[in-house]
Amino acid sequence: MERGPLRNQAEVARCFGPRLAAMSANRTYTVSGMTCGHCVAAVKGEVGAVDGVSGVEIDLDSGRVDVSGGDDAAIREAIDEAGYDIVAA
Repeated sequence: MERGPLRNQAEVARCFGPRLAAMSANRTYTVSGMTCGHCVAAVKGEVGAVDGVSGVEIDLDSGRVDVSGGDDAAIREAIDEAGYDIVAA
């Protein structure tokens, strides 16, 4: 029997377990202190290296960091490692 693509996070969790579903989640953080392209590159590099992260988009003006996949705690640690603070998630 052939199945189509999984349609939502609940279906992913049911088929593959809650950890994988959490890693496929999209998260948004607001990060303070980024002032230039180098800052963006530092955060993007650290967060992008987190296991399970499949995408990182950053808006410098607002400090918005959108992350696809990865573990929340590991993403937070990566942002801290890059030298920046999360002010909202």
